[in-house]
Amino acid sequence: MLFLLTLLALAYAHPEQLVDTDWVAAHAHDAGVRIVDMRMNGYAAGHVSGAVSLSPTAIRDANSPPAFLPTAAAFESMMAGLGIGDSTRVVVYDERGGIYAARLWWILNYYGHSNVALMNGGWIKWTAENRAVSTDAAPARSAKFTARPQPKWLATASDVVGAIDKPGVKIIDARTTAEIEGRDLRNIRRGGFVPSSIPIYWEDLLDPQTKTFKPADELKQLYEARGIVPSQEVIAYCQVGMRASVDLFALHLLGYDKLRNYYGAWEEWGNRDDLPLATKK
Repeated sequence: MLFLLTLLALAYAHPEQLVDTDWVAAHAHDAGVRIVDMRMNGYAAGHVSGAVSLSPTAIRDANSPPAFLPTAAAFESMMAGLGIGDSTRVVVYDERGGIYAARLWWILNYYGHSNVALMNGGWIKWTAENRAVSTDAAPARSAKFTARPQPKWLATASDVVGAIDKPGVKIIDARTTAEIEGRDLRNIRRGGFVPSSIPIYWEDLLDPQTKTFKPADELKQLYEARGIVPSQEVIAYCQVGMRASVDLFALHLLGYDKLRNYYGAWEEWGNRDDLPLATKK
């Protein structure tokens, strides 16, 4: 089974973005590795030994619209406080198939730190395998993190407007059908979707039981069947940038390299009357 999983991983263009639970168990305490637990709760009750805790809400600044990005200085301080430096290998997990972890993967790439991976299957797989857990806090580490913003990873509302029906650019909507159809507003004033956007729900990228990412050929078929190919630029959005990050993670795993997260997301788009809106007829 391990040999088969290895073959599947090798089919990804960026297999370094995923590590399995065996690797984490063996390397969690390595000096150059930092495991980050991004579960919404449960850290104190038990976590991967050596992991530090980071709230899923910490990396989106609700007081900084429209981009909602933490400042470079704030992000540097946050990462250094977790013991993450410029050369640290960061491995992230959560309990929901990567919805929180992938957003940290994205924002680390935005700030110039590409040495980051997700633990495939996350906490769900870890506990299903009855692996050891710890209630001890991770040892503190001194670290210096340098934020180097990479604007190519970020899309603004203006960028999305310019991408509508533009040849060579695809817009992905990672939200639920109910959100797209305007039946689930989630405290947003307007329901609907960005014109010309393509719905690809983030959980469709995962095995429904293990919450591991599907093999490369299945992911490739899913995107290409919807007309999304590696030569194109892709902008993904959801409501607050989490589900979109899972799509971006999967696309980069396959080798797509022109990827942007509309981090203002539907929270901005759905609350602005000056932006175009499509609805299901």
